Amino acid sequence: MAKKKIRKAPIIIAIVILISAALCIFICRCISLAFTDNIEDKYTITDGGDNTFLKTILVGAAFGKEFEVSESEFNTYINEKYCTEPEEGKSGPDHIRFYFHDNAPAEMYARIFIKNFRLAVRTKVDFSIDGETNVISARLYDAYVGELAIPDNILSYILSRISEDREHLTVSGTVLSITAKYTYEIRDYDIDLYIMNFKPAEGKIICKTNSLTGQALKAAGEYITSDEGREALSGIYNKIKDKVTSWFG
Repeated sequence: MAKKKIRKAPIIIAIVILISAALCIFICRCISLAFTDNIEDKYTITDGGDNTFLKTILVGAAFGKEFEVSESEFNTYINEKYCTEPEEGKSGPDHIRFYFHDNAPAEMYARIFIKNFRLAVRTKVDFSIDGETNVISARLYDAYVGELAIPDNILSYILSRISEDREHLTVSGTVLSITAKYTYEIRDYDIDLYIMNFKPAEGKIICKTNSLTGQALKAAGEYITSDEGREALSGIYNKIKDKVTSWFG
């Protein structure tokens, strides 16, 4: 019986060695795939982009009618707003680029840095907007780090790291959310600008905001009917009356 146990020992050791070797090869292969970057041309903006995103939003908001934002405008804005140069001990993206399509998920390509490592990331994206809260959400899925497919829990970890200290940007699982609303205060009156529609199409986004003109007129109406507004109008009226009176001696 003792001899049989002795004979089995080398077999067990050999099996353990083979499993360990296979595991090491698998881990090394995963690391190699994760650090492979074949998408540099996808996440790099080479034409300089159009820095007109906010201008397009404001022009479209003049009357609250539907308008279009190009891929170039959107990507230039996103890179200037959320991309930074790698810093020691910090995480974030240094390149991001979206591609929009008709009746198909958008695509996101990025290069991110986490703990001094740079990784190429690509993922599909579904956009949605809550008309009541004006929150735009982007659900990321089917993600790859380099050439390695990653599960949602790893994608969620990456998103939580690169979104740290990002104003107005929140992460829940694999969903990024941002409130697309800006309030401008004039005296005691607020003028709100918010996005009501955000729909990707081929090479562009179809957007719609509330009417900024309507908001301004509403604020002006509230001011005019206030005590301060009536007093100001009375002063203006008296100055005009005195001027006209002076014309006719």
